[in-house]
Amino acid sequence: MKATPSFLNLTTAQRRGVFWTLFLFLLLHLGITFLPKKTQKVYTFLVLDTIVQQQVDALIASKQTTDRDTIYPFNPNYISDFKAYQLGISMEAVFRIRAYRDTGKYITSETTLQQVAKLSNEDLSRIRPYLKLPKPFLSKTIKPKQKHIKKELNAATSADLQQVYGVGEVFASRIISTRNKLGGFIVKDQLKDVWGLSPDTQKRLWEHFILDSIPIIKKQNINNLTIAQLAQQYYVSTSLASSIVAVRTQKESLASWDDLAGIQQLDSVKKARLSLYLSFN
Repeated sequence: MKATPSFLNLTTAQRRGVFWTLFLFLLLHLGITFLPKKTQKVYTFLVLDTIVQQQVDALIASKQTTDRDTIYPFNPNYISDFKAYQLGISMEAVFRIRAYRDTGKYITSETTLQQVAKLSNEDLSRIRPYLKLPKPFLSKTIKPKQKHIKKELNAATSADLQQVYGVGEVFASRIISTRNKLGGFIVKDQLKDVWGLSPDTQKRLWEHFILDSIPIIKKQNINNLTIAQLAQQYYVSTSLASSIVAVRTQKESLASWDDLAGIQQLDSVKKARLSLYLSFN
């Protein structure tokens, strides 16, 4: 085997080549180590405008500060441990407030809060912007209901009747006219005989009126009345009076309403009304 030639055995040209190779390698190493590195290429289309970026950074910082430090208004009657920590209120003051609440009382003023919690003027001034005190509970004085005094229907005037919803001048006139023809209402059902008066209006009338002064009616014997006398009754027409007298003549005398059952005009309602004014003996 041939021995590897040493550096000294190389020719002048070879030695020069080795020297320059080492020199260039050294320069490259020093350049990589000490020369400033090139900045990373920036894609301008992905970067916000400098002013806009500053605004965004400011908003983010502001939101973080707000979320962390915002203190919302609070009702001292329901103060929590965390709220006391935020406001710098001692737990002893919190315990005093809760003990006061256990008695069933409420803190409704700054003066009461300071006295109960034993806060200094400085403490009260510090938490004042966040206080949300409830309104004082006022004892409601219950006014006694005025008793509505009902008026007497048989003495009511047109103006009195028109105070009721649904009763105008026309209906008031009809009610009074019917009342006059009857000589006064005897029973409440007679209000139904006023033409056109609805059940709801009748109900409202009885909420305002009563029927206490009932007229004294002396019943007449139906067997002794003529057709003309019967026809004077509010509920009896001339034709009905004639029919009653005809049946009475046929039977010679009437003993009850059953004897008049064959007369179609004489229904159960009319019999009930006539029984207030007529008798059979």
